[in-house]
Amino acid sequence: MSEVIWKAFRLDNLFELSGAHKLSKTAKQYNPVSKPTEGYIANVTAGKFNNGIVNYLPIDNEILQKKVSNYLTIASNGNGGAGTCFYHDYDIVSTGHNALLHYKNEKLKELFVNNKQCAQFAATIITTIFANGIFNQTYAVTKDTFPREIILLPCLEVAAGEDYIWEENGRHYTLAVDYIKKLMDEAKELREQKTIRLYEAEKAKYEAEKAKYEAEYLKEKPLVSWKSFSLDSLFVFDSRNQLSTNKKALNISNEKDNEHPIALITQSEKNNGISGFLEKNSETELKKMNNYLTYSMHFGLCFYHDYDFVLMDTHGSVFRLIAKQEKLKKEMNSSKELNLFLAKTITKVCRNGIYNYSWLPNSTRVGREIILLPCLEVAAGEDYIWEENGRHYTLAINYISYLYLSGKVNYNQKLIDNYTYQY
Repeated sequence: MSEVIWKAFRLDNLFELSGAHKLSKTAKQYNPVSKPTEGYIANVTAGKFNNGIVNYLPIDNEILQKKVSNYLTIASNGNGGAGTCFYHDYDIVSTGHNALLHYKNEKLKELFVNNKQCAQFAATIITTIFANGIFNQTYAVTKDTFPREIILLPCLEVAAGEDYIWEENGRHYTLAVDYIKKLMDEAKELREQKTIRLYEAEKAKYEAEKAKYEAEYLKEKPLVSWKSFSLDSLFVFDSRNQLSTNKKALNISNEKDNEHPIALITQSEKNNGISGFLEKNSETELKKMNNYLTYSMHFGLCFYHDYDFVLMDTHGSVFRLIAKQEKLKKEMNSSKELNLFLAKTITKVCRNGIYNYSWLPNSTRVGREIILLPCLEVAAGEDYIWEENGRHYTLAINYISYLYLSGKVNYNQKLIDNYTYQY
């Protein structure tokens, strides 16, 4: 390999910020879907995850005119994602705070198209400058702030007559493609090793927890009866006790800290329904809750929260689930694994069953849904939760805990087996 020369470039010598991919309508006006679907196109906004893709929009005439591919984009503003740069070798449009990096050099564009890792390398460097550098998610990326920044790129000097991208004082340079690929492969391997170690640590944690319940699980296993319950026989879907303040008026932090200790639960399918963290004030102190399940009517998702949180949803579609039987409530208050098992089971029925984004359910319809729970029959005089035909039953807590923790062990093993880092 020829000697690699790291050369400095002002960003405005390489790219120009453009809004060529921006749509005139909002995402909601398109009725977006959350997963890749035939006839839909990726919508890139200011998100810092999933390559900036927040949803997928049905293709119409404007999208056909404005879609682009094989471009870098940068989140120009936004809640937590500002300065994040991604490369897209597929069709995209945007309805949010997102700018297209229009190439000023067609040779650079051609090299990126033919060498995806070089484009991803440039995206990583730009993200480091804007999202992780002096900006640190403080400044919006604008036509004033973007051009003045400088990036270093590994280059090779080429002889006269060879393909080149830049000329400087009669000398010709191109990107050191093989060197960049080597750097990216090494970084990928390091990320994979780090992530796999994290998965292995998670697996070991759940294996240790599971071992605590194994003896009782083996005792309960031959005695367990799986009994069916409608959700409205178990829980009250309670939409009271929600914040009255408009979300835009709240001081919301992306991270939990001493000044923002209370989780804000909204109509969200990510991060356990948490859309940020709030400071303590008279209303949040009055309405905060802990140790409850919540249910998102729109997404069919159930989450467990063993930390302080408040609810806010202007459409009345986020509920806390209050156990109807005091003895069930007592069991839920004393077993984290029971709550997590219930949340997983309810989500399985409501999100992955008949609902599956096909129609918007209401609390009456959801209340009719049936879940199966492992129970133990107990003798007269023992603590029980339900009575049926003169027989008494309680939940098989050790059995439930063991099942849930076994699932977490298996899940982390699957992550270890299948993980490969995607840029």
